[in-house]
Amino acid sequence: MRAGVLAGSVLTAIALMGLRAVADAPALYTASQASAGGAVFAQQCATCHGANLEGVAGPALKGPVFHQMAAAQNLNAQSLLMVISQSMPQDNPGSLTPPQYAALVAFILQQNGYPAGAADLSADTPNLKDLPLSQ
Repeated sequence: MRAGVLAGSVLTAIALMGLRAVADAPALYTASQASAGGAVFAQQCATCHGANLEGVAGPALKGPVFHQMAAAQNLNAQSLLMVISQSMPQDNPGSLTPPQYAALVAFILQQNGYPAGAADLSADTPNLKDLPLSQ
């Protein structure tokens, strides 16, 4: 019984550390930009990545599975923007505008609990490379 309680306490502490790390992350996008990204996602990405970013034919873009993938690939917000803008949508890579790709990344960040701020995300956003997506 004690081992189960201890294991549960450790997992809770790890989860809380992850939430704290996300809450302490820099705010790299605006709420309105993430909302616009949600519309682009629904139209361009949901078929492969799932309506709730859970992954279907494409990988999950939200939650523990996404964070594990990000850790394995050493993804940060900048590299995610680069990968998405160069290779998505899979049937027509590079076909969206830079603001649409940035809005998609904003939406993914929002859906993973990263905080919104006062300025839109773009390829030129300072600290973009400093936000690891493994948390």
